Amino acid sequence: MANTNPNVPTKKEDITFKEVKQHYDIGFQETDRRATGKNRIGSISFNEADELFRSWIDEQAWPYDALLFDPRVFTFITEKNARLIANKPRGYLTPREGSDKLAAKINNELLSFQWDQATIGGTMLSKWSLMDLDTRKYGASFAICRWRYEKDDKGNCVFDGPEMKVLNNRDIAHDLSAGSIESCNWFQVREYVTIQDLENVNESARKAPVYKNLDKLKTAISFDEEQSGIGSGGDSRSVNWVSRNRSIAGLEQDPIGQDDTFKTVEIVTEYRKNKWIKFSPKYHVILQDIDNPYKNYEIPITMLRYYVIDDDLYGLSEIEPVKGLQKAINAILCQYVDEINQKLYTPIAVGPGVRMHTLEWAKGARWIMNNPMTDFRLVESRSNAAQYFNNTYSALVAAMMNAVGESSLGTSNIQPFQKDKTATEVKALQIQRNARDNSNQNFLAEAIQRQMMLWHSMNQVLLFSDPKTAWHAIRISGVDALKYFNQMDLGAMELPNEQVELAYEMNAQGLDNGEINTRQALTPKYPVTVDKKLMPKLQMEEGEKGAKLYVEPADIKGQFDFVVDVESMAVSDEDQKKQARQAAISLLVTNPNVTQMLMVEGVKPKFKDLFITWLEDLGFSDADRYFEETEQPATAMGGDPNAMIAALKGGGGAPISPTGNQGGIPGGINPNVGGEAASSSPFAASGLGPVSPKSLGETGQIASY
Repeated sequence: MANTNPNVPTKKEDITFKEVKQHYDIGFQETDRRATGKNRIGSISFNEADELFRSWIDEQAWPYDALLFDPRVFTFITEKNARLIANKPRGYLTPREGSDKLAAKINNELLSFQWDQATIGGTMLSKWSLMDLDTRKYGASFAICRWRYEKDDKGNCVFDGPEMKVLNNRDIAHDLSAGSIESCNWFQVREYVTIQDLENVNESARKAPVYKNLDKLKTAISFDEEQSGIGSGGDSRSVNWVSRNRSIAGLEQDPIGQDDTFKTVEIVTEYRKNKWIKFSPKYHVILQDIDNPYKNYEIPITMLRYYVIDDDLYGLSEIEPVKGLQKAINAILCQYVDEINQKLYTPIAVGPGVRMHTLEWAKGARWIMNNPMTDFRLVESRSNAAQYFNNTYSALVAAMMNAVGESSLGTSNIQPFQKDKTATEVKALQIQRNARDNSNQNFLAEAIQRQMMLWHSMNQVLLFSDPKTAWHAIRISGVDALKYFNQMDLGAMELPNEQVELAYEMNAQGLDNGEINTRQALTPKYPVTVDKKLMPKLQMEEGEKGAKLYVEPADIKGQFDFVVDVESMAVSDEDQKKQARQAAISLLVTNPNVTQMLMVEGVKPKFKDLFITWLEDLGFSDADRYFEETEQPATAMGGDPNAMIAALKGGGGAPISPTGNQGGIPGGINPNVGGEAASSSPFAASGLGPVSPKSLGETGQIASY
């Protein structure tokens, strides 16, 4: 008889649980070794990397009285992080099979909008900054890219879109034979979630979460509490690992698993290319066993790694090669301070004739002793560490800064303590730093590219998974994007062909067509049905500083490549850019040969755009508002929007037959006009261009666009 109780594990579930539990045991055993350094002689553990980054010294094991830590590790890591990740990256999609440039631009704006919206756990910039720090400390960092569909207690959707969550390196386990995420057969992520999250959050589909065996999980948790005899906050993270950062800060109590109201449960998800399996290792419960919902045959993990090493998914930590130098620098500093303190407060040797209670270390103090020549003497140290401190300290610092590729050392490596760095040394160090930064940027670009392509594959599957969803609205504000979409007439309005034909017929018959209601007759060139109304695909906002773009299912189909410009994230030399733009403006203004040569090739410089960019370099905010268009010469109709009615009465030239490819309004209202027909159309003299919603006022008149 078949098992019909969903809370009783089936034979298939037992087999699946054995597979994922075996991966859990071997994977997290290695993760624990990486975290604690157990049985890993010579390499650096996660805990040790955190201690060096936090400039922490173990007072109990430190052989010196002074507790000085020269924060070189913290400095070079934060400096590299600040140089590489300072701005939102610029990226673009390039079309491939089944797509075009317009679709690529729309998808690019969609991803940019979703980047700004993915703020759970911090902004995307802060998440990538954290990944960069973890990579430099541990050798690699990992983030999971999932779709997040979240509902509140009332059933209202509060978030619906792709997200990225940076994972703690102590809570991931990977296929031990893999050298990259792409070659992993499985990848496990351990999370401590609440029952409320399991009931309200779905990370695999745009619908309410459906996890099997939830009742069994709740029963197991209640039974565990009854056996212990006390209530608890659920599974504690400290059972698996102890936060070294909290310990360094003096916060011994781990907060995970302490809240009696929002009880946490250790849940592990094994991601395979074709399947997702969510289970509770403690309670032996399978909560989910589904096919990959994104249908991209990819593990939804992006990894950042700067220095690749053989036979290991992790790369090389930047702290590991210099940890010995850092500890030696700390020891030299503390030894020096101890010796100085010893000279200031020299130990005293006293004989048996000294009355100890009379000894007082103060100015003008009097001591009672039998024989001052033998009962009292200062203990002199034979150490000469202070004498050689400068040479030793400088050599160690120079070696360390050279090892990490930084140029923070203020004195010359060739002639220490005598001269500042020579120009040759400064240039060589700058080249070395730029070379390392460029190498890091290449790997950073690959990681961000994978994240964005994972998001794009989710959009193709889930964004319009609900058949009732016909569009998805996003807001765009980039000047270049707005200009491009306007050039493509996504917000343009036009007269239907039948309306144009009617106008020609009435004009040919000499009939009065003044009753034509132009506001009602105009329809979007690219219509989208919103709340049973036809709306243009692009709706400009008041002031034209932003717009609403309606993304439709056809827009996200096809194949694309994503190219990310990570150099735009870095702190660049703005002075050089300002000087370059200043030189370009001067060249265009003062050298007529440049303009003539451009004209020969049929090109003219966009001086206004270049000048506005230069003004913004100088600190002008929104420099475009300081310019306005000059008045154009009066048209045959005086620029009056109602002149279109007059044109239909015969004032615009001889009537043209609407048949064939010559029936339309020139200037973008109807795209099927060309050649002489456009110039001889009754609307040719009107001066009307593409009409957008922003051109329609309260009175329903049409303004020139």
